[in-house]
Amino acid sequence: MRMACTVLSLIALTSSGWAQVDPNDVGHGCQVCHLTGVKECKAHPSSLAEAETEVLYCSVASSCKDCSGALLVDCKKCSGGPGNIEMETRQLRSKRFKDSPTPAEELFERELVRVVTAHFDIIIDCEEIKDGSRKMSAHEVAHALATEAEKAAALLDEQFDAKLHHYSRRSRIWFWGDPKDHLLVNQKVLGTNDGGAFKLFGPDPAYSAWTKERGLENEGMLIVSNGVHIGVHLLLSNLFQNQWIGNFKAGWFDVGAAHYYENQRFQQVTTYCIDEADANLDYEDGRWHVPVRKYLTKNKESLLPNLLSKISGTMWDEEHALAWSLYDWVATVHPEALKPLLLGYKERKETRDLFKQHLGMTIQQVEEAWRTWVFDTYPVKNPKPRKKL
Repeated sequence: MRMACTVLSLIALTSSGWAQVDPNDVGHGCQVCHLTGVKECKAHPSSLAEAETEVLYCSVASSCKDCSGALLVDCKKCSGGPGNIEMETRQLRSKRFKDSPTPAEELFERELVRVVTAHFDIIIDCEEIKDGSRKMSAHEVAHALATEAEKAAALLDEQFDAKLHHYSRRSRIWFWGDPKDHLLVNQKVLGTNDGGAFKLFGPDPAYSAWTKERGLENEGMLIVSNGVHIGVHLLLSNLFQNQWIGNFKAGWFDVGAAHYYENQRFQQVTTYCIDEADANLDYEDGRWHVPVRKYLTKNKESLLPNLLSKISGTMWDEEHALAWSLYDWVATVHPEALKPLLLGYKERKETRDLFKQHLGMTIQQVEEAWRTWVFDTYPVKNPKPRKKL
């Protein structure tokens, strides 16, 4: 970075580490840099150029000797321009994250592949991940997860009228290529001796998993879709109030939401959060429009009284699909009810009272309306799932 630019434009640092720059003290750029004073740093993979600009911090990008994570460098043909303000702001932000290592980074005393977004703090620590016939680096997987999880979070925020300040903290999502590292993180950071995938709900939500666990198989699509699904559980557990509703006989909402946003991104569900460690659910290949339609046609008896009494970890097979579909109906037909339903469950209110207050229907009336909507809107052929990231 040119010294003159630093002295003139970097007037002060606030207590949070941000630069306060006087626009009058920067140049006007030149034709080479399109009057910005900066150019793109060419030291980063072109395939991740857009993804890098969409995150708050990337540990790989921050290690760049040319731009220090700003993704911009000085234009060598002029004395600077307005783009230097953005460049310096990015560098300071990158330094702030780099100087604040996660407990996992402190535990291993090494820098990990870490990507930070508005809602998530992601770590991918492995060598290679499969994505079809190609191999993905931990860096690529981290950005793929960041992109998909943030898109899911954006939809959730829109439907719940949620802002970033409504969350207590970013949700941490960590995947480890070495099961010993995963176990050590569980023990030393998350406070459990469980060697399997572990979720921590509430004010400081976190998730840690081994990339080769059953259901993940070291495959990029499975890992990313799993991260999106679990990410929704974590978000809901600390949205508005720090309380996980999965154990309050609100499993349909908790499970249904996670499946819903996962399906929105991938047109397929691959993750089932259950208590039974030996269970291996894969209901109808995770493509549920047609199976739910057929199930409701075949089963005429009332289904919701039983479904609405379940907690998240005890739901099986078709109950996951039914929970997804019921949430799908609420999110599509009554999106304004999502926020008060979540808040009501966090206050441990009964479903029948919440349905009456926010949907204007009894449980039986909800079931009738939901069934009718499924028959009217679900296709006779399942949408094709995504095959690659």
